[in-house]
Amino acid sequence: MSEAATIKPASNESREEILRAAAELFMEFGYAATSIDAVAERLGATKGRIYHHYASKADLFFDVQVAAMTRLSEEVEPIARGGGSAIARLSAMALRHTQIILNELPMQKVAVQGLERHLLGASAATKRLRSVVKMRDDYESLFAEVIDEGMREGVFVDLPVKLATKPFFGALNWATVWFSQRRLQSAEAIDDIAHALAAFALRGLLKVSPHEAAAQSPTLRDDLG
Repeated sequence: MSEAATIKPASNESREEILRAAAELFMEFGYAATSIDAVAERLGATKGRIYHHYASKADLFFDVQVAAMTRLSEEVEPIARGGGSAIARLSAMALRHTQIILNELPMQKVAVQGLERHLLGASAATKRLRSVVKMRDDYESLFAEVIDEGMREGVFVDLPVKLATKPFFGALNWATVWFSQRRLQSAEAIDDIAHALAAFALRGLLKVSPHEAAAQSPTLRDDLG
């Protein structure tokens, strides 16, 4: 094994640790109040470790956005492109999306909320963050395509696809505002919340009865009952 092959995994692990620490600080204190020094302190490391990977705080913030969107896309796109009815795929997509948000809250909260705030103002990072907007739009289009398919199948309400997709996403992503993991809250309890939230969002799109929808999607379990 080459030296490069040996070093790369450790380098990636270091970068991921930096991203997680930065996301926690961005979530807790916001972009303006977070510094490279603070990230290093959170990690118990030197600033040099951060600067080895990132030239500036803006670069770090940008990469949190990219990492969060990449994580969602890699998990959800195979479901969107897979087999099954529109209801089965959309419910599975919504559940996986919500599970990631709830279990990886700092990264996803920064991606959902931090990006919006940053784009509203004049920022040196705005041009670079446009690529993240493109990633987010491409990701949202996965849901829009499945929703459109369900409308054509007659299982989802007849609305312009964008008008149906935006509120659907809003219901899921609002968890970044209200959810905060309680001390000792189990993984099972968090997963129950994810199921309930995904089912709630899906219910707003249904043209068929919850019973018919549940019959088409094992992901829904008893959530639409």
